[in-house]
Amino acid sequence: MVTSRVFGTMPDGRKVKLYRIENKFGEYAEICDLGVVIHALCVLDREGNIGDTVLGCPDVENMLGKSFKAATIGRCANRIAYGKCVLDGRELQLDVTDRGVNFIHGGSGNWAFRLFDAEVESATTVAFRYTDNGEGGFGNRCEVCVRMSFDDEHRLSINYNVTPEGTTVISPTNHAYFNLDDFRDVRDHEFTLLSHNLARLGASRTPEGGLVPVLGTAADFTKGRTLRECMESDPAFFERMGRPNYDDFFVLDREREDNLVAVLYSPRTGRRMNTYTDMQCAIIYTPAGCTGKHPDKTVEELPDYAAICIETQFVPNAVNVPEFDSPVFRAGEKFVSTTVYEFEVVK
Repeated sequence: MVTSRVFGTMPDGRKVKLYRIENKFGEYAEICDLGVVIHALCVLDREGNIGDTVLGCPDVENMLGKSFKAATIGRCANRIAYGKCVLDGRELQLDVTDRGVNFIHGGSGNWAFRLFDAEVESATTVAFRYTDNGEGGFGNRCEVCVRMSFDDEHRLSINYNVTPEGTTVISPTNHAYFNLDDFRDVRDHEFTLLSHNLARLGASRTPEGGLVPVLGTAADFTKGRTLRECMESDPAFFERMGRPNYDDFFVLDREREDNLVAVLYSPRTGRRMNTYTDMQCAIIYTPAGCTGKHPDKTVEELPDYAAICIETQFVPNAVNVPEFDSPVFRAGEKFVSTTVYEFEVVK
């Protein structure tokens, strides 16, 4: 069942709406037409209580230009080295907004801050459409459709369908901040990631070719460990960050036919989230410093390490690194991809 309500107002007076997709168990996802944000994702725990599992902004004002919480990022998520790439002989200089060095998160054209047109397609699905006119330096148009579905199998499915009018880079993601433990410290979650390699970073701090094995490092989630155990196992791994904090580009093994790539589990609540994707990469991000930052919709003050992001996409900077799957699409081609977050309860 899908219902909607007004959530706020854009600066130009347009109404912003939340679409609630509820399943037969009373679980629900709330999706905002501003940025196709997953505003809430409320699922059962082992006690039969329904609780939220994503961080989110309390209002439109805090969403606009201030937060990526659970927003759909496009047309290209994450980084392109120095904002430069060559597409069919055309050299592009994209917005440079990552520390003044790299392009990141769509630049000035980021979908996170755009109001989409919403259409309820069924009792489980809402489609969000937008025309991307090429802001950020891309210079050509894309027609965008993001379908959000939530069903009786406890699955939130995100389907991206993007049609470009000319050669461009397409690599969207959703920047959901997950916490299955009622927003306690996420480091006590158990995490499994089917990836044996990180993408090697170059001087730009983006992938520039090559792989780095994770076995035996703090980035080794192949057998499943708590985030805390991993962080404490190898302090030297985090020297570049200043404190234990993941912001790493994992190249997925992609050996399973069902596209399962990650499992996140809270021993306290019994919630388990399985992530499926057809993309090559997952960015794992754990914001270390949450206290005192942007207000959240759920709690008065977030703890540090309040969440983990599992951002599925092409490898960042893959447009400049031929060894990775190519994010380049041309007129007449479509980018189509699906990521699914499936919830279970472990008794």
